[in-house]
Amino acid sequence: MIALRVGLAALLLMLAVTIQTSVLTNIAVAGVTCDLVLIVVIALALSRGPEWGAIAGFVGGLLLDIVPPADHTAGRWALALAIAGYVAGLIRRETSAGPVGPLGVALTVVFGAGLSLLIYSATGALLHDPSVDWGQFGVRIGIAAGYDVVGAIVVIPLVMWLMSRFTATRERRVMTREF
Repeated sequence: MIALRVGLAALLLMLAVTIQTSVLTNIAVAGVTCDLVLIVVIALALSRGPEWGAIAGFVGGLLLDIVPPADHTAGRWALALAIAGYVAGLIRRETSAGPVGPLGVALTVVFGAGLSLLIYSATGALLHDPSVDWGQFGVRIGIAAGYDVVGAIVVIPLVMWLMSRFTATRERRVMTREF
């Protein structure tokens, strides 16, 4: 069953990268689009925990790093999304006694967007990337957070429902074998 969940997560990440790099670039505001990969990573982290979040973030970020039109040093998005996914998974672990709730999910997405963009920009500054502009950083975070919260309204419930379906199916099979 774990292979099925891993396959589903990989499919969701590949779909998110494809949509983000081909469709969402057409609706960019100030060069910022909805970070669909980050939203899927946060959804996986909230549904499965910090380990899944870190691995999904690394894989999704690496896909973003190598898919054209990647014009930056490979590994920057992988690092940023792995850390954001891990932190989102920690939020799930801390609130495991009850559901995170819509406000908690929105705040997690805003925090993840800010954290990932900060790490991506900081690594770019360390590597002397000329496209890093700290003067526009606040504007970019605001636009990214707004876009991501709107995208999360649809994507996070869908991903969490899909991941729970595969977990619930396995638990039902185990319970029917016992009786």
